[in-house]
Amino acid sequence: MQWTEILSAFVTAALISYLATPFVKLIAIKTNFLDQPRSTKVHAHPKPLLGGVAIWAAFLIAIVSNPSLVSSPFIIPLIAGAFVLLLIGLIDDRMGMEPNMKLLGQFLAAMVVIKSGLRVEFLNNYYLNVIFTYLWIIGITNAFNLLDNMDGLSSGIAVISGVFFGIISWLDHQSAVAGISFALAGSSLGFLKHNFPRSKIFMGDTGSLVIGYILASIAIVGKWKTYVWSTSLMIPILVLGYPIFDTTLVIVIRLLERRSVFDGGRDHSSHRLALLGLKKKRAVYIIFMVCCMLGLAALLLTRVSPLVGIGIGILAIAGMIGLGIRLSIVKTSREGRKKIR
Repeated sequence: MQWTEILSAFVTAALISYLATPFVKLIAIKTNFLDQPRSTKVHAHPKPLLGGVAIWAAFLIAIVSNPSLVSSPFIIPLIAGAFVLLLIGLIDDRMGMEPNMKLLGQFLAAMVVIKSGLRVEFLNNYYLNVIFTYLWIIGITNAFNLLDNMDGLSSGIAVISGVFFGIISWLDHQSAVAGISFALAGSSLGFLKHNFPRSKIFMGDTGSLVIGYILASIAIVGKWKTYVWSTSLMIPILVLGYPIFDTTLVIVIRLLERRSVFDGGRDHSSHRLALLGLKKKRAVYIIFMVCCMLGLAALLLTRVSPLVGIGIGILAIAGMIGLGIRLSIVKTSREGRKKIR
C-alpha cells in the first residue's frame, strides 16, 4: 500500500465527513434527534445529534473505496464490531439505555474482534490475553464516550490519536494499519469543523462509541515495535493516554466520594480545567497539546534506545499523575460548575 493511498483515505474521509455532517444535522432536526440540556451537560440549548453517523459513513466509504484496505484480514471484523456499536449508540441517543445494556453491546462488539483471532498477545496465557483484550476494548470505548463532554474534545483527540497511530505504523511498514488510522483521523477531522470551537451538532454516543472502539482495535491490530518489550506496550497506552487518564481520574474521585461511576457529571478533567479559570476553548486546546505531547513520546519510543525510551515513559506517566493530582483538588460544587461556560 503506497503513501498516496493512505493520503487518499484521509482526504476522502475528511471531505465526506465535512460534507455529510450538515446533511445529518438537518435529519436530526427534522426527526427531533436532539440532545436536551441537563444538569450534567454544559450546553444550554438542544443540539442536533447524529454527527457520529457522518463520521461512520465517511470512515466506511474511505475504507471500502480502497482495495488495499478492504483486503486486509482484520477490516471485516473491525467494521462489523463498529456497526454493532453504531446501533447501540443510535438507540441510546434516541431513547436512552441502561449502562448494563451498553456494556453488553460493547462486550458483543469486542467479541466480534476477538473471535476473528485479534487479541493482545503479551501474556503467556491464552485466557488472560482474551480477558485483557475485552477489558482494553471496552475500557477505551467507554473512555471516549465519557470524554465527549465538551465541544470538539472527543473528535479532536480522535484526530490526534489516529494521526500518531498512522505515522508510527507507517514508519514500521504496517501500511494497512496506517490507512485505517488515517481514515478515522480524516472522518473525525471533517466532523470537528462543525463541532469546534462552537458546536452546531454533537456526535452523540453513536460517534464516541464507534471512535473509541476503532482506536482500541487499532491498538490491538498494530505490531508496535521498540527495542524492548516493555516500551512496546507503552506505545498504544501513550497514544491513548489522555482518554485513559481522564477516565481513571473520574473513576477514582467518584469512588472516593462514594458516588456511582456511571453517573454523568461535570467533574471530568476538561471541566476541572475550566473551573481553574480557563475558557472551554482554551481548556480543550490544552488537552489537545497534552495529547500531542503523549503522541510524540510514543513516536520517540520507536526511535530511541531502551534506556531513553524507559525514561520517556516514566516522565510521561509522572506528568499525567501530577496533572491528575492537581485537577483532583479542584472543587466541583454546584456553584463552581455553573461557572463552566
